[in-house]
Amino acid sequence: MKKISILTCLVLGALFIGFNQLNSYPTGAPAGYSGSPADGQTCANCHGGTVTTASNVLTTNVPTAGYTPGQSYTITVAIAGSSARKGFEVSVQNSSGNIVGTVASGTGSMVVGTKYVTHTSAKTSNPSTWTFTWTAPAKGTGTVNIYGAFVNGYSVISKQMISVAEANGVPLPPIVSATNVSELSATAANIDASINANGRIFNAAFQYKDSLSSIWNIVTAVPGTVSGNTPTNIFYTVTNLTKNAYYQYRACAWNVGDTVWGATKTFKISSGTAINENKNNFVFHVFPIPSNDLLQVDFTLFQNSNTVINLISIDGKTIRTLFDDQLLKGANTLKLNVNDCKAGVYFLQINANNNNSYMKIIIQ
Repeated sequence: MKKISILTCLVLGALFIGFNQLNSYPTGAPAGYSGSPADGQTCANCHGGTVTTASNVLTTNVPTAGYTPGQSYTITVAIAGSSARKGFEVSVQNSSGNIVGTVASGTGSMVVGTKYVTHTSAKTSNPSTWTFTWTAPAKGTGTVNIYGAFVNGYSVISKQMISVAEANGVPLPPIVSATNVSELSATAANIDASINANGRIFNAAFQYKDSLSSIWNIVTAVPGTVSGNTPTNIFYTVTNLTKNAYYQYRACAWNVGDTVWGATKTFKISSGTAINENKNNFVFHVFPIPSNDLLQVDFTLFQNSNTVINLISIDGKTIRTLFDDQLLKGANTLKLNVNDCKAGVYFLQINANNNNSYMKIIIQ
């Protein structure tokens, strides 16, 4: 009798393990489990567990003004949690369950059933992140919904729906900052600015002239084009200037039929000693703010420089050094980890070329 009981337990255990493996889908979920009303199913239908509603797992880079028909956008899935295996399924659908636009897989994902994107292998990192592409549908489609179902471990299930509107046909103009000027010598100066292309593509340029002249000199900025939905730093080194003369500078974003100028800056070339009318010695951008994980810092160096970035408390004390290394001239992007910092208000200090610049940040 004892032998029979042991054998029964072994058989039941094997059956349970087999069932668990059959329903965990480590190499991608089957079609139809996105959590959309038309699908009516999520990962819980195979994994079990209670489905909760998430708010920050599924994101896109569609501008707040809405998508442009025919343009491609990035959809990101970021599942946070322990080292358990994680996976997902996402679909862009209308109320009838038909796909809206088209989807294309990215690294670590695949398309199943033409309208679903899922993982190709479960991940255990924290967070586990996948990105893939959605191409917006034809003009007149209107607001569309993106549905996602996510699993963290075997039975921790969540879902999320986000809506993206169609742009009203008038695309947002780029945002061009005022030009910042730093004197290098009695005959040369660095000029820089930033442009947010608002999801479009623009050429980047500067204009400058002697303040007594009516003729502007036009130069292509570095980089020469900008795109996306976040500010991009641009710069240019102007030479052959005249000592003690006043000059005017402005930045420009342009493409066919659309030109936007930044505010004009007036600057005097003096003795060759570096001066700056702005509080910061160069333009830099930090996002997201507030942050609880990674800070991305974008800035432009006008020469190779050892660059130090410190986290400063509100009362002026250095909390820690986040970066200390040599960087090359030009546009630089750094990702700084602040996930173990206490919540509060801080200053981010960047020291480059023996100049300090500051920006107030918030850590949650």
